[in-house]
Amino acid sequence: MTRTCWVVSPMLHDTESFLRVRDETTAACRGESLHFVVIDDSAGTDDDVGRLAGLADVEVMTPPFNLGHQGAIVYALRSITERVGDDDRIVTMDSDGEDQPADVPRLLAALDADHHTVLALAQRTQRSESITFRAMYFVYRLVFRLLTGTTVRSGNFAAQKAPSLVSTIHHPSFDLCYSSSLLVLRRPTVKVPCARGTRFAGSSRMNAHSLMAHGIRMLLPLSERIAVRMMVLSVVAAIKVVFWLAVVAFWLPDGDAADWVIAALVTWVVIFLSSLIAFFTLFPRFAGASR
Repeated sequence: MTRTCWVVSPMLHDTESFLRVRDETTAACRGESLHFVVIDDSAGTDDDVGRLAGLADVEVMTPPFNLGHQGAIVYALRSITERVGDDDRIVTMDSDGEDQPADVPRLLAALDADHHTVLALAQRTQRSESITFRAMYFVYRLVFRLLTGTTVRSGNFAAQKAPSLVSTIHHPSFDLCYSSSLLVLRRPTVKVPCARGTRFAGSSRMNAHSLMAHGIRMLLPLSERIAVRMMVLSVVAAIKVVFWLAVVAFWLPDGDAADWVIAALVTWVVIFLSSLIAFFTLFPRFAGASR
């Protein structure tokens, strides 16, 4: 039985780019049996998607409403779980060309190099965006590292073996964010250095708001880890504040209560804000798990 490589791509008014992604991926993966699954995230309002109807190797899924690129990927993966074979591989990649088709064989080769490995992640080595975006992304990576203890240099671009996908894709973390859930589940993983490409056509529809929203969503599957780290930070901060209060108090004149009041307020604010952050990172996790 022929082993199939499923290429799953969310698409929003990007038919022209996807057609080139398909052609270049097919050329790069000679000898592979490819089946492309496109998620039309316009919910059927993009008439240009009709150009894909006559392509035998392309399957178009149309959700009833816009899911966003993360939700669209999960929607498709959960839809194909009953059809994938045990030897199949599944690649998730963007439809605009920023995930370079030439890197797909490298991900597949890394996945097949070790039978224990079930997931191959594209690790970004360089980006093609503006200096402003790269600076913001650098800051985000620092914040992500501080909050989670994990360095993020990967996204949707990944290849995985079918049995691992089938056994994990219904995990509730995927309802929150696909890309960071790949990290949360801690499956045997190999990282493959891949430079980010440029769009084949059109312009990105990601604005500052959507980028920030995506950044927050990436944190949600790691909310329990963030909550624990924030709780520990709040305790450590409170201990340090109390220690310095004791040091300052030793040098304060008798009866000087003003500094004590200010110090007590600072201690309370630190503990309160840390606890608040911990609560709001835990809450989305509970909300997502209860759906």
